[in-house]
Amino acid sequence: MNSRQFIRASRSFAVSIALATFVVACAAEDSAPAANATDDASPAAARVGGDDITLTELDAFIKDQLLEQQTQGDPAALHELRVTQIENLIGRRLLEAEAERRGISADEVLDQEAAARVAVSDEEVKTFFDGNQGRIQGDFAVLAPQIRDYLSRQAGATAAREFVDELRTQAGVEVLLETPRVEVSSTGSAIGPVDAPVTIVEFSDYQCPYCQRAEPTVKQVLQQFEGKIRFVYKHFPLESIHPLARAASEAAGCAEDQGRFWDYHERVFAAANGLEAAALEGYATELELDLEAFRSCVAERRHADRITTDLADGQGAGVNSTPTFFVNGVKIKGAQPFSEFQRLIEAELAAASS
Repeated sequence: MNSRQFIRASRSFAVSIALATFVVACAAEDSAPAANATDDASPAAARVGGDDITLTELDAFIKDQLLEQQTQGDPAALHELRVTQIENLIGRRLLEAEAERRGISADEVLDQEAAARVAVSDEEVKTFFDGNQGRIQGDFAVLAPQIRDYLSRQAGATAAREFVDELRTQAGVEVLLETPRVEVSSTGSAIGPVDAPVTIVEFSDYQCPYCQRAEPTVKQVLQQFEGKIRFVYKHFPLESIHPLARAASEAAGCAEDQGRFWDYHERVFAAANGLEAAALEGYATELELDLEAFRSCVAERRHADRITTDLADGQGAGVNSTPTFFVNGVKIKGAQPFSEFQRLIEAELAAASS
């Protein structure tokens, strides 16, 4: 890539005033039509400076994206889209109001704020040039204006987000969308008090790499909120793409018969997809289980019905990928960071104590 191509490619970005969520999960097919979510008496989805943004306005703003989500029959996915888009709509509304106050366009408002907030130093330009000489070639004096323009645009995007955040604070924005809750069975292998104010149910698959990736987060949640949450693990093997997952779940049930479910569960997830029959028995050996009882349980498939029940529970709750969590019925899809769980759990604990 020559210098012009690099600078041109570097310029290709959009100023964003919303956060995008990237979900990582092992997915299975599942679809069902959903009913139209809007009606004539539309409730407020947000309030900006005393003026309501209605749910009808929000859905009209989403347009084709909303229609696509509605056809999936997943209330949580529809809510996630609405949350993202209401932030975009709020930002646009705030910018339009500020532009009207100043008597200029919204783009001009952003240009003014960027000019006032962004100053790229000569040192920053030189540092960028020195750090990218493997990808760009040319004389620094020739490239410096292009580099400065690129760095200014990058900083301008950040300044735009900060400016909109300031407008949001001044306007007293309230997001009024209510998070949908799903009725989900909480029977299964569990840790924590039965009467805990927060119950987390995970539907997971032992052969799913994203479920494996989520395990450290689960452990952090259990440690951080010990005594305040009940965590329930339910099996959701996606046999169409993970042919060894169901046998691993049944083997874990056999380990649970001997009071060692969580030890076996942790060992299987640490195995990096070593889930063949010999490996599953090997984990039982490592944990010093009664091998004859374990072998008999596995051979007779004593926990096959339980796995089927867990699958049905998940499907009934709209699960179509793993891992999927429900925090007091609020869905968290994929291997999300600890902060996502922390935010929701703390809100649930606060609501329970109020």
